Amino acid sequence: MKIRKETDYAIRAIRALAQADGSAMMSREIGEKESIPQTYILSIMCKLKNAGIASTIHKNGRRKGGYILSADLSTVTLYDVVYLFEGDILINTCLREQDDCPNRSTCTIHKEMLKINDDLIQSMKRRSLLDILSEQFQFDTDAKADAKVQLRYHSASAY
Repeated sequence: MKIRKETDYAIRAIRALAQADGSAMMSREIGEKESIPQTYILSIMCKLKNAGIASTIHKNGRRKGGYILSADLSTVTLYDVVYLFEGDILINTCLREQDDCPNRSTCTIHKEMLKINDDLIQSMKRRSLLDILSEQFQFDTDAKADAKVQLRYHSASAY
């Protein structure tokens, strides 16, 4: 299985919002920070917003508008994001319900592919994005030494 660019970009956009530590980021800033082309970023942010992972806040006085995380990353998995952008995760076409392979019920290869596919999904569900991103931030040598990256729930209502 190979994920599409849009899915990869969505994961990077979530990372950018997590690193922003509750500060709003405009889509242009997210795109620049994570090397996401502007042709993708608006549709990605719309999907993340509709899924409740990101929220928009409007400019108000000195506060800048843009996107913030609205989901608790300890409850969001890599599977959740991949499924949002890819739909069903299948490593082989024979795993689709509509596949009409005459050997499906007796094929040992199909059964093994199904097991591998289930293992992949379970692996993607095993750890939260908070866990995964926390490892990166802990070892990110490019981050400013005095910057504190706190991955936590940022409610749009707090703004």
